[in-house]
Amino acid sequence: MSSTLRRHLTAALGIAASAAFLAGCAIPVPEVEPDPAPTQVQPVLDDPRLENVLSDIGEAIAQADAAMDPALLAGRVESPALDVRTAEYLLQQATADGDAPATPQPLTTSEQVAVVAATDTWPRTVLVVTQIPDGGNTPLLLGLQQDDPRSSYTLFSWVRLLPGVTMPETAIPSVGSAAVAADAEGLVATPAATVVDYADLLTNGAESQFAGQFAEDPYRTLVAQDLANLQTNVAAAGTVAQSTAATDGQVLALATDDGGAIVLGGMVTSQVYERTVTGAELDVKGQLAELAGGDGTVTSKLTATYSQMIAFYAPPAAEGATITVLGVERVLSGVEQS
Repeated sequence: MSSTLRRHLTAALGIAASAAFLAGCAIPVPEVEPDPAPTQVQPVLDDPRLENVLSDIGEAIAQADAAMDPALLAGRVESPALDVRTAEYLLQQATADGDAPATPQPLTTSEQVAVVAATDTWPRTVLVVTQIPDGGNTPLLLGLQQDDPRSSYTLFSWVRLLPGVTMPETAIPSVGSAAVAADAEGLVATPAATVVDYADLLTNGAESQFAGQFAEDPYRTLVAQDLANLQTNVAAAGTVAQSTAATDGQVLALATDDGGAIVLGGMVTSQVYERTVTGAELDVKGQLAELAGGDGTVTSKLTATYSQMIAFYAPPAAEGATITVLGVERVLSGVEQS
C-alpha cells in the first residue's frame, strides 16, 4: 500500500471515528411541553373585545339613525332588531308632518353589566344591560350574536327593561355563562316554547292554556287594556280582533346561576279592524292613519302589524315556578287596507 493511500485511509478512519464519537456524545434537544388544554370552555369575549364590539354597533346605529337608512345597519344589526329599527324609520318618515311625529326609541351600547357565553361552538351570544340612554327612562337589555367565526357580532334585539324588574343572577364575564339551546329541557318551558306560549297568552288572555305558566306583568296588562278600549270605541261600527305569534328562529338564551335561562325572542301582532255595520263610519287615528296613507277611514278591513322584541327569565322547572317578562320593545310596522 502506498504512503499516499495509507494517509487517505487513516484520515478517513479518523473522521469516521470522530463522527461516531460525536454522535454518541450529542446532547439531546429538550422537547417543549405544550400548554395544557383548558379544562372548560372559555368566555367568548374579554372586556376589551366586548368594548370594541359595542362601539362598532353603536357607531353603525348612530349613522343609520342620522340618515334614517336601514342599509347602514347591514352587518351590525340583524332581525328582529333590524325589522324593528327599519319600521321605526318608516314610521318617522310617515308621521314627520303630522301633529305627533314619531321618533325611533333611544338606544345606547354603553355597558352596565355583561353576560358572556362560555362556549367553543357557534352561534355565540352576549347579553348587555346598558346605562339609561339619553332620552330614555330605563336601561336596555341588548342581545348580541355571532353566527360563525367569520362574522361580526351583531345586535339581535334590544328591550326596555320593565319598571321594577330585577335581572336574575348570572356568572361574571371572566367565567362565562353556558349557552342554552332553543329546545333545552329542564326549564318551566324551553326557550322556544317560552316565546310561543307567551304569544298565545297575549292572544287568548286568561283563556290561554299557558296563563298559569307566566307571572303577571305590566306589558300583558297594557296590551289587554288597549284592546278592550279599542273594542269599546269601534263597537258601534265594527270590531277589532288581535292575535300574536312568535317569529320562527328568533330565540337566544343564556344560563342563569340557578339553572334557569334569560330568553330573548321576536313576535308579531296583527290587529284587525273590520267594519260590520252597514252605513256606519269606522275610523282610525294617529300613527295608524298616517301609515295607512289616507284619512283613516276603514272601508272594509284594516290590518295593523306590530313587530315586537321580548325578554324573559325562565326558571328551572319546579312546582309553582313561573316565567317572568323582563322587558319588551314594540313598534307599528305596517298598515294595510283590504
